[in-house]
Amino acid sequence: MAFFFYFNITIISYLALTAGSGDFLYFWSYEEFGAGVVISTIIAAAGHKLVPAAVSGHLFNPLRWVALVVYMTIPFFLSLLVANIEVMYRVITGKINPAIVKLETGYKSGIGTYFLANSITLSPGTLTLEMGEKDNSLYIHCLSWKKGKDESFEPKEVAPFVHYWLKKIYN
Repeated sequence: MAFFFYFNITIISYLALTAGSGDFLYFWSYEEFGAGVVISTIIAAAGHKLVPAAVSGHLFNPLRWVALVVYMTIPFFLSLLVANIEVMYRVITGKINPAIVKLETGYKSGIGTYFLANSITLSPGTLTLEMGEKDNSLYIHCLSWKKGKDESFEPKEVAPFVHYWLKKIYN
């Protein structure tokens, strides 16, 4: 089942990216279509063995796909926009106080922590350095840290929109 899921996702993505390359089915050349099938088979064969079952289980749920698309188009985009403006402000004013902090996510699933880590890393001024395997904690480099050395750190302080949506989708 996982093999067919990864094959379908890969072939759909490949065909969408190569549309217009020929006359087969009005969009692709025979060679392009054949290459897509071969590449998708290789990726699906490797992917269904490499990706953990817990991650695959989350990926099979179509409601999570819809929620993830909504997340990427609205909350993540707004967080990215705000982060860009904040980085510009800090670079222009020189108000930079970098730090590496540990973030206890409180997420039950590794895939939710994975999406949070990637969302944080894609936001300017932050970088996820490491993810704890047992407790789903993250070590994050922040461009500006206002708290003291031993003060606690909440996910909503880094990315409130991102944390709220990911908690709804993956917890």
